Amino acid sequence: MDILNSLEKIEDIIEDASKVPLSNKIMIDKEEILEVINEIRLKLPDEINRASWVAKERQRILDEAQSEADEIIVKVKEQQKYLIEENEITRQAQEYAEQLIRDAEGKANEMKIEAYNYSDEILSKLQEKIREINGVIEQNREVLKDME
Repeated sequence: MDILNSLEKIEDIIEDASKVPLSNKIMIDKEEILEVINEIRLKLPDEINRASWVAKERQRILDEAQSEADEIIVKVKEQQKYLIEENEITRQAQEYAEQLIRDAEGKANEMKIEAYNYSDEILSKLQEKIREINGVIEQNREVLKDME
């Protein structure tokens, strides 16, 4: 991840910085830090675009699952109608068709839940990375403020 690499650069700059004698402060090259921060600013929209893509992909998966479920239900209902029209196996056919509908609805619900869980997991990971990035940026800003 480019932003994480940039943050690691900042950490390296801070770690390699000269220490001010008799204090816990360090001296760093302002231009070098500002350059890395600017890189982060330029790369941050990519992360936001990835999050947007994940949300769109999640919706596409849900729409696809719903479409498949609808198709299965239509096919099952058509099959149910056909089986009901036959006198000798009407009861068995109706039970079978209802089971198919339950199975189809269960599979559709399962697909939806899996899609939600997958999307939530991806968004959660992205959210955590953004939190980490924000934390590092805040820490670095505090270090820079202490240097003023």
